[in-house]
Amino acid sequence: MIDGGPPPRRPAAAGERVRDVDIAERMEQAFLDYSMSVIVGRALPDVRDGLKPVQRRILFAMWEAGLRPERPYRKCASAVGDVMKKYHPHGDSSIYDALVRMAQDFSTRVPLVDGHGNFGSVDGDPPAAMRYTEARLSAAAMELLAGIDEGTVDVIPNYDGYETEPVVLPSRLPNLLVNGASGIAVGMATNIPPHNLGEIVDACLHLLSRPGATVDELMRLVPGPDFPTGGRILDTAGIRDAYLTGRGAVTIEAVATTETRSGGLPRIVVTEIPYQVNKAALLERIADLVKERKVEAIRDLRDESSRDGMRVVVELKRGEDPARVLDRLYALTDLRTNFNVNAVALVSPEPGDPAQPRTVGLREALVAYLAHQRTVLTRRTTHRRSKAAARAHVLEGLLVALDHLDEVIALIRASATADEARAELVERFTLTDVQATAVLDMMLRRLAALERHRIAEEHAELLALIAELDAILTDPAKLDLLLADELRGVKGRHADPRRSRIAGVGEPVGGGEGTIQALPQLEAQPVTVSVTTAGVCQSVPRRRTPKPRATARDPLVALLDATTDDALLVVDAEGGGYRIPVADLPVTTPRQRGTSLTDLLGDPPGAPLAGAVVLRPDVATVVTVSAGGLVKRSDRSEYEGRTRAMIAAGVRDDDAIVVVAGCGEDDHLLVASDAGLVIRFPASDVRPMGRGATGVAGLRLGPGARVVALSVVPGGADSEHEVLTLAADGGARRTPLAEYPTKGRGGTGLRTGTSALAWCGVAGAVAVPTGSEAVVVETASVPDGRRSGRLVPTVPPPVAPVVPHVATAGS
Repeated sequence: MIDGGPPPRRPAAAGERVRDVDIAERMEQAFLDYSMSVIVGRALPDVRDGLKPVQRRILFAMWEAGLRPERPYRKCASAVGDVMKKYHPHGDSSIYDALVRMAQDFSTRVPLVDGHGNFGSVDGDPPAAMRYTEARLSAAAMELLAGIDEGTVDVIPNYDGYETEPVVLPSRLPNLLVNGASGIAVGMATNIPPHNLGEIVDACLHLLSRPGATVDELMRLVPGPDFPTGGRILDTAGIRDAYLTGRGAVTIEAVATTETRSGGLPRIVVTEIPYQVNKAALLERIADLVKERKVEAIRDLRDESSRDGMRVVVELKRGEDPARVLDRLYALTDLRTNFNVNAVALVSPEPGDPAQPRTVGLREALVAYLAHQRTVLTRRTTHRRSKAAARAHVLEGLLVALDHLDEVIALIRASATADEARAELVERFTLTDVQATAVLDMMLRRLAALERHRIAEEHAELLALIAELDAILTDPAKLDLLLADELRGVKGRHADPRRSRIAGVGEPVGGGEGTIQALPQLEAQPVTVSVTTAGVCQSVPRRRTPKPRATARDPLVALLDATTDDALLVVDAEGGGYRIPVADLPVTTPRQRGTSLTDLLGDPPGAPLAGAVVLRPDVATVVTVSAGGLVKRSDRSEYEGRTRAMIAAGVRDDDAIVVVAGCGEDDHLLVASDAGLVIRFPASDVRPMGRGATGVAGLRLGPGARVVALSVVPGGADSEHEVLTLAADGGARRTPLAEYPTKGRGGTGLRTGTSALAWCGVAGAVAVPTGSEAVVVETASVPDGRRSGRLVPTVPPPVAPVVPHVATAGS
């Protein structure tokens, strides 16, 4: 052997085969194998159930472990261990990350895992370790797994052959489009936005009735994505491109409102941010822009987000235009981003063929999902028919035995063994082995005549069921009807309103070289406005039912939900009215003092205030009620105009206005007196009058009695509302509205079970002044009872008039 030379080649042993390969070809083949493994086995979702393999395995393992919505939570470490042990031989961190994402309501439009504990935040905070968090399947996840034990999908051996796992889930919910997907494979990636479940189901139903529907037709039902974090989607051509070709850009903007704080300083309040934007990083970016003097209009930046919702406050310098500052922030930060759609999913060209990655548009995704659902329903129906046929076959044998009962008993008694008896039954009565075994296993109690009748009834029901299932299997139209009914059921159980609004792109302003883009539109800020007797008005950001600021010397007279685009009509006891734009009220915290009406109007009110109403477009008329029971209705237009101070209602010398409300023509009114009497009548019984009219009799009062409450029943529907009764001693009761039948106006009313009434009417909550503060009582928390029943002590006795919280729809 020469030093430094190559080692001698070992002679091939007998029978050994040595094959030379080209390293470039070998590496190419190995890379392709690895690529397909990642594409099919890890990164891309299946077009049928919208799940990647790890997600499917997590849901299936949790279903096997019994972690259903009605069961207690279990440690996430247990679920991760089951998945890793049985189905997914990879790292536990990748499994836990997938489980966490399915539980995050800011990442998933319809969460598939119901998490308990710290599962991260929109600020990018990581979830707690799996040994601390707990989880179970959500109700929506059960729709994906529904029927999996009825042979609806194929199963394959797991990685070690000890278990079997489903190739795909039945997915009775169109998960691919509802929750979207994102993943990076080798040489390709996918990025599918989430959508609204109700809209996707509507599109499926449209395709079932019109299989040739075009993308443009479907877009009337699915106008765009619907992101879990809300935001505003700009209606650009990118949405249609994404739905037509599977590729396109969707532009999302943050939703911002404007407020005026005390001192007249403007502020921008961001309540929704684009999908997948890290809020903490966004705040850091804005702060950096201020430090770098790229945005000089900002004087302070705060994150006031809480469990009530997102609230990022950008304080501006005096005189700055919030719309121009927001436009600058849209351009320089992630307050405006693009979601680049690349809808790649695994699709089987023909049923049974291996899945291949394909770019799919909206129509292709829906067609593939509906084809999968038809297969699932067909297999489920076949399974149920086989099960019903097997049971009917057994019952037929039992009926034959019962028809020849004495002979069967004698045959069995004469047989030496059970096998001999079975053979004799088969031969004598032409039964099958299954039927003969069922006869031998039949209990003696089933020999009774009533039991025979029950067996015959069950057999007849099974035959009818088999005929119904056969009709579904042989008629594609009936199969589609069944599919449509079940999709409507899914929509009814899980659909919710759209979170992301779709807005048109701002039109350019001007022309030629001076053309500029329109400034962004600031949303109206939802607020809760409180008004006191002395005229202190406070506007606070709308959260849960607020605890209003009031004192015994200056009690509350109104608690209203509004927006900064609305106008407020405040009415005093002598009928004077004052119209105030809600935007003129500085938005404060609940602990701060509000703004005096004198500061807003320049002059104090002519009398103590009696109430207030928001002049929204859905408020057709304004109703005022006097202490003496007179009711007046006037059109909303009577209070709209340039004049801020006006006559809101006429008042007699010995009377005073006590309540103000807004109502529609189809609503009902409930008027209550402190003597414990309540009357209900249609609002249309009071014809609209001029502002200066005193009104007509609504409730006839006894000596010394006065009106204490007026409430409006929207639409006058009994089934949708309950009446809260609150006595002067603090006792309360919740009663169905149906126990207060409609009467004509001007009557004496119905008794409420107390002779000292503080308030009675329809409201979600009321503010009860108890001395040092106002206690908020929610109607749903009050014990229920009959109209004339006992009232349960609930709050301390009220020291001033009780005020209902007048909430808007959805607030």
